[in-house]
Amino acid sequence: RVTGKAKVFEATFAYRLKDADNKIIYEGFGMTTGPSVPDYGNFDFKIGIPVNSTKDLIIEVFEYSAKDGSVINLDSSKISLKNLETSKIKTYFSNNKLDPAVTCTEVFPVEREIFKTQEIGFVAVFELLRGPLSNKTKDYFTSIPKGTVLNSLIIRDGTAYADFNHVLEINSGGSCHAQAIKSQITETLKQFSSVKNVIISVNGRTEDILQP
Repeated sequence: RVTGKAKVFEATFAYRLKDADNKIIYEGFGMTTGPSVPDYGNFDFKIGIPVNSTKDLIIEVFEYSAKDGSVINLDSSKISLKNLETSKIKTYFSNNKLDPAVTCTEVFPVEREIFKTQEIGFVAVFELLRGPLSNKTKDYFTSIPKGTVLNSLIIRDGTAYADFNHVLEINSGGSCHAQAIKSQITETLKQFSSVKNVIISVNGRTEDILQP
């Protein structure tokens, strides 16, 4: 979990996680809450850390210049992993070989190793958003657009409320594509006994999302 304050244009900032060799592991976008420029706003976001990461990591928060796209106003912090114990979760993807009828609603589990965490639901969705990763999963594919970020995940009274950024809806037209996205997210979360239902939202909006 990363928290802080930022003074950024239109309340939007970028962040990325790097390994000890300065290689980018993950990057995303977030928004500050409260006042925008010229005042500081608060930010609060979470990043899942892949198990193949180096022990020492760097988190960077910055802006992309509206003028030329260069990185500006960068601030960074070094972190070191202390608990390296792992566990396994499932992420769900489409696979036309396993679903030759292309039902769109059928998705299939791919096991993935993660660092042990109390935020296991969040990390499971984080891993889902990374997509299929190895040659062993070459027949699996995701319908979730690249750049989709999980803003928040709240599990309450058996229902998981998963809120994503606007990218989730990009190119999601068509009933098959939209249903596949819903199925991937829903089945990934329903692997946990505490989740019976899933409500998906985009920047807090639940109506008219992922429509055909």
